[in-house]
Amino acid sequence: MKPLPGDQVPGPGPAVESARFLLPVVLGYCSVVLILLLRHELWQDEWQAWLIAKNSLSLPDLFRNLRYEGHPGLWHLGLFLVSRVTRNPLGMQLLHLLVAVSAVWVFLRYAPFTRLQKVLFILGYFPVYEYAAISRNYGLGVLGLFLYCALFCRPGARNYPLLGIVLLFLCQTSAYGLMIAMVLGVILLGAALQERAAGTWGFVAASALVLLGIALSLLQIVPPSDSGFAAGWQFDLDFPHLLTTLATVWKSYFPLPALDYHFWGTNLISDPRWQALFSVILLAFGLLLFRRQPLPLLLYALGTAGLLTFTYVKYPGSLRHHGHLYLLFIAGLWLSKGAIPGEGRASGPRLGAVISSPRTPVQPLIDFCQVHRRQVVTVLLAVHLAAGLWAASLDFLYPFSASKRVARFIKQHRLDGLLILGDADDAASAVAGCLGRAIYYPASRCRGSFVVWNQKRKTELEDGELVAQARKVSRRRHEDALLLLNHELPPGRFPVIPVQKFTHSLVPAENYYLYLLPASVD
Repeated sequence: MKPLPGDQVPGPGPAVESARFLLPVVLGYCSVVLILLLRHELWQDEWQAWLIAKNSLSLPDLFRNLRYEGHPGLWHLGLFLVSRVTRNPLGMQLLHLLVAVSAVWVFLRYAPFTRLQKVLFILGYFPVYEYAAISRNYGLGVLGLFLYCALFCRPGARNYPLLGIVLLFLCQTSAYGLMIAMVLGVILLGAALQERAAGTWGFVAASALVLLGIALSLLQIVPPSDSGFAAGWQFDLDFPHLLTTLATVWKSYFPLPALDYHFWGTNLISDPRWQALFSVILLAFGLLLFRRQPLPLLLYALGTAGLLTFTYVKYPGSLRHHGHLYLLFIAGLWLSKGAIPGEGRASGPRLGAVISSPRTPVQPLIDFCQVHRRQVVTVLLAVHLAAGLWAASLDFLYPFSASKRVARFIKQHRLDGLLILGDADDAASAVAGCLGRAIYYPASRCRGSFVVWNQKRKTELEDGELVAQARKVSRRRHEDALLLLNHELPPGRFPVIPVQKFTHSLVPAENYYLYLLPASVD
């Protein structure tokens, strides 16, 4: 197919990997992740998505149940289809395995890194653990980002409609996928202007697809007026909050967890002031590294600024959210290295071409970043490898959530026929998922499986209010109640009988305490 008028024809591009390298590495990665998935106990967020999909009676019902979730529904749509085939959550985990392996295959085959760097990356914290062993919608975003990078740097005429389809897909993965897709849309516009292709039908089609993707995503993300999750905005200048926001860069680039049993989401450096300082150094390195390459620089600067702004003004997030900062850096390297001279692109005007500029006072720093680029990136990837091995080994050896053991205990002791009241409801929902039945949530004053994040839900109940409400429900139904809590009640203070406690979860919020409340107790 001949290129359209005004299209730039890139050079041969970086060579793709051979099957002799790809096959054993992908199979090895798949085996590792499969073992982790089979050993990993699902926690509340994983159960939330699965329970919404499984308990939705139709597609309209699915999207109605998603209105408080804060994410578009592509992942949930996939789970809905899987749940029509099997009611076992293993189906969700196998779907997530397919997504993770697909993303890794695209990265290994097309990313312009050394083989050592590729292996280090896929075994790093985010690709092997956070976005693989834990089944969430963010893995789809990784796949969409990598597909975009592979297509963007592909030799031959740039396929704008196909890139538009990928961005439409990326918009539907998560709120963070939407933000990254919007930045990648700006990059696509920059490339089209650079290649004088902005007026071609291909770019117009891509633009329409991107706008459609943004609109569809926003229609699903914007919460109802009675939403109780992540409500409100932070526009005032709050210096401690600013430090905490900046610190997310360090935590995503160097996710080395504390050497502690409860490792998840921790960092070896716990002081946000030091984290913020190191974050500024890392951001400076990235900006200097991409300084001479307009579009990779725009991707890195605009994308990082957008994610940090969202973190400050709307949702502080956790490490799984902050990991998108690291992915942006990897994507910037991909676009940069896939297009600079000496890496396979033809000479002449093109994306990422080094721009000649007068020497500036920061030129020595720029030269340092360029000269030591490979070493710094390799060290960074090695840190992620260490973090991934530590996280995966702890998850393999110890229960991530105690919910599975709690459900097994309840069934073995024939307590599943009792009225079960769960508080906190988000932690209790994991046990509801393992039991395969609805339970009563005092925080929402209703029975259910997944949590509805509206304003009717109380985030916390006082112990006295909790027991009083349980007693009221128990007496009304004339049956004993089983209290499922994620905290311990003061001994002897309430008319309940301690049954069992489960306190060895890697996630502290999913340690559980069981109490029996007889209906006849006054």
